[in-house]
Amino acid sequence: MKLFSDNFSQGCLIPAVYAWGRMGANGETVRSENRTPDLRWSEVPEGTRSFVVACLDDDVPTDRSERDARGEIPACQVRCRFVHWVQADVPATVTAIPEDALTETKKLTPGYGRVGINDYSRGEAVDPGATGTGYDGPCPPFFDARWHYYRYMVIALDKESLDLPETFCWSDVERAMKGHVLDTVELVGRYSLNPRLVAS
Repeated sequence: MKLFSDNFSQGCLIPAVYAWGRMGANGETVRSENRTPDLRWSEVPEGTRSFVVACLDDDVPTDRSERDARGEIPACQVRCRFVHWVQADVPATVTAIPEDALTETKKLTPGYGRVGINDYSRGEAVDPGATGTGYDGPCPPFFDARWHYYRYMVIALDKESLDLPETFCWSDVERAMKGHVLDTVELVGRYSLNPRLVAS
């Protein structure tokens, strides 16, 4: 498969409108538009019956208290994953999600499959369509010395519907789609709220 966006290219900067947080006038982190980016995929494998769409950040600090001489989280620190988006049972007839289609109050728009829980939920119960469900974009710590790379993924499956609980997260999807993946494609963009990195 191939995956494209009109909003950013492979390896390039993600515009702030697609992030949860952006840099304010004085360098502080403020709420951004949090729009879903345009995603379009092609060359879908034969036998595809549904898709999973996700966004993962594998550059998340494991110790926010560790700081280097600049007062930043060291770029070399061991990192972990943060799930920004998981959408399951996306119909095989869908090969595009238009920009802004599933933003904020539109997270539950019919026709795009089932909306999962993301890591903004912090493990707490969240209402359908609220922050912590659907797409919630980048908001890395402004004092992180590392660029964060966000993996926008589309996964083609040979199964129309995954066996998922009513409320589900990425780990549930990972388990349910084992043995059913036909192909996977990623579009990776980078983002930072660290003024030093952004200015470089």
